This record gives sequence, C-alpha cells and structure tokens, in this order.
Amino acid sequence: MKDIAVIFDFNGTMFFDGNYHDEAWRTYIEEMTSKQVSDIELVAYIKGKTPRNILEHFLGNGLSDNMIYQFSLEKECIYRNILAKHRETARLAPGLEKYLGYLKDAGVPMAIATTADMENMKLYNEIFGLDNWFEWDKIIYNDGNIKLKPEPDAFEQAIKSTGVKASHCLAFEDSVIGVNAAVRAGIKNVIAVTGDSWNINLANEECVIAMIKDFTELNDRIVIKDNAWKTE
Repeated sequence: MKDIAVIFDFNGTMFFDGNYHDEAWRTYIEEMTSKQVSDIELVAYIKGKTPRNILEHFLGNGLSDNMIYQFSLEKECIYRNILAKHRETARLAPGLEKYLGYLKDAGVPMAIATTADMENMKLYNEIFGLDNWFEWDKIIYNDGNIKLKPEPDAFEQAIKSTGVKASHCLAFEDSVIGVNAAVRAGIKNVIAVTGDSWNINLANEECVIAMIKDFTELNDRIVIKDNAWKTE
C-alpha cells in the first residue's frame, strides 16, 4: 500500500464550511467598502472564487501579492471567530473519519494540500484532532510563500511529503481550481466531493474518476486493488 497515497483538499472537502466562509467574506467586504454584499453578488463574485478574484472585484485591480495575502489573513480572522461560535457542532465530512482510519490501518500515506493558513489549520487540529491521522509536515498550508491553487505548488509539496509518485496519488477536491491544481501537479486520479458544493459539475474535469456527495459513498465505489485506484 505504500506505493500509493491519498491527498486531500481541506475546506469543502474534509470539512463542509462553505457557509462560514461566505459569511466571513461578506462581513469583511462590507467592512472594507461600507457597502452591502447582495445574495446575487455572493454567488457571482465570492462562491468558488480565489481570494484575488474576490478582492480585486470588490476593491479594484492592481493589488499586490502581499496585499492579497494580508487582506486574506484579515478575512480568515473573521472566519475563525465564526467557526469558534460553532465549534461544538462542527464535524468533519460524513464518513471521513472512518475512511481516514481505513487508510491509516492500511498503511497508505496521506497528506493535505490546502489554501488555508497556519492559524486555521491549528484550529482545525484543535477541533478535529487531525494529528490522529496526519503528521504536521504532511499538512501543506498557505504560509504566504506558496502559490495558491490553481497553481500546483501545494499539491507538489504534499506529493513530495508522501514519498509517492504523483501518478500513484489519489486526490479529493471540491472545486475546479483545486482539480486543476492536482492535475497540474501530475495527479491522474481525482475524486470530486460535492457535499458542500454550490452546484458545480466536476464530472467532466480532467482526471476526475468519480463524484461523491461525502465519504459515506466510498465504501462500495472506490477501492484499492493491486496498489491502484479502481472505481466499481
């Protein structure tokens, strides 16, 4: 089993927190612009968009990488405050803990490739106990020095941390830019997770071999045979 590995996106894949992020972006943009963000704008310019896309739409073009990073950190602070209010009811995606246990018992290397920052990942670890399944050096997060998805950098570092060839990795993603990042990193098998989706159809994206609502659907559909990923 050590000839294959599994790499997870986090937000929207392992943790269905889209509503928390929507609320955080809406709050932050309204604070920055003193203008209300409508539901139509939320769908058109925030959901599924990168921080740069969002910030440049509402604040204007010409923002430097450092400005994007700093503004994103400020928004994430709002997000953490929102999550903290819901920490007692926050749960990993249905079926995920069982699947992580299965992979751990099978000796399959695992990593996380996320655009979340370090403070977020520390909070997630505190709430969910991610260190039950992942070593910290196998959690690749946004430290301000890594190019964000759809650039392949996070996945490339995650792949390297597992010691497994990219072509032997399976990735779980919930967005077009995430799937593109995984494929650009050399991953040939991607499973799209749609449980937190805002109605994006990822079935036709390159290298997507299956779509699942959550990890409870893996039991009979995604199996490991002869050190390879198979769908049944």
